[in-house]
Amino acid sequence: YGTQPCTARVSLSDLRMPLMWRDTDHFKNKGDYRRFAVFCLARIGTEIYDTALLCPVDRALTDITFPDVLLFNQIPADFEFRLEVYSHILQDDLSIASTPRKIKKTIHSSISRTVGKKLAASLRDELNSGKIGPHFELMAMARLTLADVHDSIHTHDMKLENVDNKSHQLPLFGHFCCRLAAQPDCVSQEVCAGTLECQGQWYWGQLQAFRLDLWMARDHWEAGQDPLRSITVDRDTAVRPSLASSKELVIVNQCEGKEEKCVIRTKTSEEQQRWTRNLVQHCKDHLRWKHAAEKIMEIQSPGSTRHSFTRGLRQGSLYDETPLIESVSASEFHRPTVQEIFGMTPSTSLSSCASSSSSPTFRERSLSSGGSGKTRGGTVRVPWPFGRNNQE
Repeated sequence: YGTQPCTARVSLSDLRMPLMWRDTDHFKNKGDYRRFAVFCLARIGTEIYDTALLCPVDRALTDITFPDVLLFNQIPADFEFRLEVYSHILQDDLSIASTPRKIKKTIHSSISRTVGKKLAASLRDELNSGKIGPHFELMAMARLTLADVHDSIHTHDMKLENVDNKSHQLPLFGHFCCRLAAQPDCVSQEVCAGTLECQGQWYWGQLQAFRLDLWMARDHWEAGQDPLRSITVDRDTAVRPSLASSKELVIVNQCEGKEEKCVIRTKTSEEQQRWTRNLVQHCKDHLRWKHAAEKIMEIQSPGSTRHSFTRGLRQGSLYDETPLIESVSASEFHRPTVQEIFGMTPSTSLSSCASSSSSPTFRERSLSSGGSGKTRGGTVRVPWPFGRNNQE
């Protein structure tokens, strides 16, 4: 580190967005027939990551849950995190999506595989007609800073974008929740180390995680033993060279209104200058990283599911507080895919992901409580406050 400001690792996880369907759309499964493919872009500076593509997102889902853990490295304290939500409306399957269930079953049983193969071939011809992939539109955007990082999941505002074609507008609620955590690199990495004298005794000292830890010998530190002494080095700590010797420096902390001084001696004046620079910078880093330095936040690794930073019970959605008018059996929630209806083989076209239960590649990613929380004869109702006054 030298005298350079400390950077940090910033992670995004538990990203979730509620959807605003009408009650007839969600509970009676009729009305709004639109289906979307949705993903997000997360960026800090020039470092950009994309989330998993969730498809299909329709009226059966009350919220969108992204399973991704995104990790940004060497981020300065004045960072701006930007989240962008993109969606693409699945146009090709609207007729099937809006068809009543009984008619769907009739179509499913009456269309032969031969006809299905012909339809599949025509779809492939459309893909080869020069149209390059689906067009995703920016639906919403949010900006977060160091003030928004926290060790738990918090709710944040989201700015909805104006879309030319209103029928393509993803029904977002205007809020989202996520866990945005930051951990300064000086917490997990050594800043400075060497031989120091304190109160007439020589120690092996290490500066890390806003503490100067002292061991009797380096072997004790390498063996993982607890330090014999720890000196706090934070924003309230004063570090200055000693007037008595060019090889000494003084560390001053406040304890219950009284000053606690610790005189540190090095073997050379160059060592004293090196330690003084690093100690002063460490104090500045503690001030610069604010609450992220006061309470150490755990940083998840991409692909890691070791910890869940949610409550013990699975979080519910906004719709869990609304009473059901009628119960829907589990069998009614099976929606046949285009492949099932037309006997098609899996395709790269987004229009092929028209169902939820028969497309595990996509459905496994959209673990929304609106779909997976359903049980035969009712729903699991877990309160989930979704307001800014409940962030704390």
